[in-house]
Amino acid sequence: MDYPSGSDPFTSRQHLLHHTFSPLISIEATHNVDLIFQSIINNNDNISTLQIFKPYGNNAKYSINTNNQQFKIINNQLITKNYPSFPIRFEPSLPDLISVLNAQSRNPKNSNNLGGSNNTSNNNNNGLLLNKLNSNSSPSLSNSITEEFKTRSEGVPLNQLFSISSLEVYLRHMANPDNSINNSGGGGSLYLNFFDKLITSNQISPFETFNHPISQIFIIDYETDSIDILRKLIVEFRNYNFPKFFQIDDLLIHVFIIYDCDKFATGDIINFQNEIKNKLNVNTTVFPMSYNNNKEKSSGGGMETNTISLVENSTIEEELQRISWNDINNSFEIPKVVDYTIRTKLYEFINKFLIPHMQSKVRYWDDQILQPKKSITGRFFQVSKKFFNSNNNSDTNLLTNTAKSFKNGVTHGNSNSNSNSTFNYNENYYYKSSSEQILRKLADWSLMLKDFKYAYSTYELIKKDYSNDRAWVYVASTQEMCIVSLLLVQTQQQQSPLQLQSQSQLHQQNIKSLIPDKNTLRKIKHDIIEPYMDNLCYTFKSRLNLKTFSFKTMIIVIELLLCMSQMFNISYWWYDTIEKYLIKLNNEFDQHLSNINNSNNDNNSNAFSIIKALLYERLGYNSGHSVFLSLENYHLFRKNFERNRQVQPQPQKQEQEHEEEEGMYVNKLKLSTPTNRGIIGTTRFRKSALWYLLSMKQWHLSNNKSQIERLFNNIQLVYPDTNSNTNKQNGEEYVWYNRNDGILGILEKYIDTDK
Repeated sequence: MDYPSGSDPFTSRQHLLHHTFSPLISIEATHNVDLIFQSIINNNDNISTLQIFKPYGNNAKYSINTNNQQFKIINNQLITKNYPSFPIRFEPSLPDLISVLNAQSRNPKNSNNLGGSNNTSNNNNNGLLLNKLNSNSSPSLSNSITEEFKTRSEGVPLNQLFSISSLEVYLRHMANPDNSINNSGGGGSLYLNFFDKLITSNQISPFETFNHPISQIFIIDYETDSIDILRKLIVEFRNYNFPKFFQIDDLLIHVFIIYDCDKFATGDIINFQNEIKNKLNVNTTVFPMSYNNNKEKSSGGGMETNTISLVENSTIEEELQRISWNDINNSFEIPKVVDYTIRTKLYEFINKFLIPHMQSKVRYWDDQILQPKKSITGRFFQVSKKFFNSNNNSDTNLLTNTAKSFKNGVTHGNSNSNSNSTFNYNENYYYKSSSEQILRKLADWSLMLKDFKYAYSTYELIKKDYSNDRAWVYVASTQEMCIVSLLLVQTQQQQSPLQLQSQSQLHQQNIKSLIPDKNTLRKIKHDIIEPYMDNLCYTFKSRLNLKTFSFKTMIIVIELLLCMSQMFNISYWWYDTIEKYLIKLNNEFDQHLSNINNSNNDNNSNAFSIIKALLYERLGYNSGHSVFLSLENYHLFRKNFERNRQVQPQPQKQEQEHEEEEGMYVNKLKLSTPTNRGIIGTTRFRKSALWYLLSMKQWHLSNNKSQIERLFNNIQLVYPDTNSNTNKQNGEEYVWYNRNDGILGILEKYIDTDK
């Protein structure tokens, strides 16, 4: 059902797996490689090798030019599954990411003041100035953290995922009709962009490993870069003082070799690869390219090119930086030959090196750590090890010393803390070789390998250890992933039951078998989602002042619940939960932006929020797609809905005059029979229309006429006479909701102006 229109939650699910739960690959290229790619991309000096490789991580969008792109993954149960895509994320090297994070922590006000000096002309009369919003944005913990986190730490600081004010600035820029993205695809692109920015981050944190690099790739040029240069890069990288929670031994070191295929023979490149393997013990992948293509293009010979996005998987800060520099280029042109080479070689790297590396590590951790932990003998040994530990391993000694120093120094006043715990309470992390940190990585890697059920069971297991150690940030993060992995399992079907039912009624028994029973739904809702969400929101917001983490969790859970509701036609079960989290999320954003308005002495009566408009719109989408009918009767709703959606014919003027001549009284204020009379009571279209009206009110305050016109289509079933002149004659109004002093009448009058 395409009414009301909006962003498809299944698309949000795909973006979630790409932007958040996909392997992160850090790359470092030499200066010579940057010069080569800049010459290929039409001598563009402002582009880097990272920017070129970054969009190709989305191999669902930038796939190889064949229909047989398959990524084979073997899980721990030795079950093989083929997937048409396996997205990865390209980011800078880990030392660069950590240095940026530390710089933001030292100077929080300037770190997110991107675009603050950019006084962009806004035809929509935004009300709040962009630089006022940015001046109060701060991603760090500021001064409201508890006493145990105020001690000096040399580890990675705990920062917010994003700045709420920066998010509002970015959305206002994108909502501007002059700068807006293409909304031709159903009008849901702006909300999808909002969802992407909430979940996209490259911030390193100890309590989750999704942003910990799985592979470090060095990109060199065969002609100008020697093995000594490569050895120096690798040595400098390995000698970096990484955080104590990051295990560099789990990192896949790999090399990409760029060479001119018109100048060098294949045999020379193979010898160079063997030399790197023998001297450095590192595997390589070669990228043959023709450097003469750019010369042919400059000589006027012409060349076929492909357009590649420059803003793929970019964060809010990166987008605002591009806006502040007035960079209007969102894409670049690359020769098709080079484009095909990058796609095929990345496909080869993922299938040949990355996935096998992840599978081997997951199996090793499962055999050596997880399975013994599950066994009765392993549990007894674990308890004995805590009290009778005589191992001389350096990692164990470091853990013991950390626990002793913590006991003697930081938490001497807390008698309830576990002195035998391997958790560093001073810096909030488990040491890299501890079983707790390894098992968290095992669960995260299993999720990235799309083994959601195995990941869920692992999260549930390690959550108990975190609770015993009072590692609250780990507990909250693990509870989040318990919910996410469980919902990913439930929404993993290739086709929804409604789609199967539309194909044939003979599949009805198979459809029923796919729908979770009420006991399962009750357990998911009341025993997992609701208590876990309450606890993690309290931990992130009150204990740690990391409220943006709870925002990200809420928006993810909302979209996955929408997927589950539409897939199994069980909106009656999740409707109130989705609405509760959307309203809570809206209140949190509104409170933050209101505080900024008050601090800047702005007039709150004229203030508006694009975030509120998008969340109101999602509330309307949730209500509009809630149908309280069983699966067997859903086809009756579809039939009735399509029939009653047609606009009823208006009475002819001659018939009205004839009735008046006969002396019949016609009550002009009486409402006509609603068009949705056949489905009243089984839907929430009226409530949906109310949320859409509140969203249009925010767009009206921002003077954005195009967004209002788009949303008018989503209230036509409840208010069929809107935006037309047939309901008014001689200044008389025939319907109550269209009067001039109402919100609907004001919106209609606003749209009719300047037409």
